[in-house]
Amino acid sequence: MSAERERVSKSFNGVVETVCENKVYQIVLNQPESRNPLSKEMIDGLGHALQVGIGHPTARVIVFSARGRAFCAGGNLSNVAERLAEPAGPDGRDPIAVNNRVYGYLLERIIKCPKPTVAMVQGAAMGGGAGLACATDIVIASQASFFGFPEARIGLVPAQILPFVVGRIGLRHARRMFLTGERVSAAHAHLIGIVDYLEDNTEMLEARLQQVCKMLIQAGPNALANTKMLLNDAFEMERWYEQGLSDFLDESAEYFATQFRSEAQEGIAAAREKRQPNW
Repeated sequence: MSAERERVSKSFNGVVETVCENKVYQIVLNQPESRNPLSKEMIDGLGHALQVGIGHPTARVIVFSARGRAFCAGGNLSNVAERLAEPAGPDGRDPIAVNNRVYGYLLERIIKCPKPTVAMVQGAAMGGGAGLACATDIVIASQASFFGFPEARIGLVPAQILPFVVGRIGLRHARRMFLTGERVSAAHAHLIGIVDYLEDNTEMLEARLQQVCKMLIQAGPNALANTKMLLNDAFEMERWYEQGLSDFLDESAEYFATQFRSEAQEGIAAAREKRQPNW
């Protein structure tokens, strides 16, 4: 254990905690009682924590993990009425689209992060939570974890996460998972490429994380940053990441807002009432 141990939580809205130890900067989703939902406070906290991690003078690896039985249950749907009532901003844009796009900015920053990123997943990783894992470089998960993209089943679209999921598992698997909304086991997620390392229990999960971080720290930090840049530039992907991706996510946010104000009203109501939606 390192003699120096840094814990920061006050700056991150009380729902995100960070720990830097042995050159590993860990960002912890810390709202376990509600399965770490992607509320505005959570997304803002993650963005702030990520920025600190990128600039941290001793951190060489950035890890996303979570407290509780779930990694992240996905988007927050507990405030539908408030979101529908929010007025448009000065630019006239739908505030639902604007707020949806904020998560895409976070994922863009993760994919472009010069330091290697790792997700350590236990329990549920659903919707945006699974998308968060897919945006990282390496995913470690326990056998108790499961993954899914249920957006279409409640009348929504996987707006901001879609390109990051496709980038990790390819169009074939992403198409099936997005369209069916099925929830898959950790073993299946490992088979199709969401998960890189699959471990039997929490102790083995922690041991694997330490092993992976040790390998990453042994590499030259500039070599890792430049390798990530080259990977992003392969097959002219840099042009996509710099402009095409941003445009795609802007358009996706508008689709999300349209769905949120239409079919999703019935889909969310049906999910809460535990019945089939009327469509």
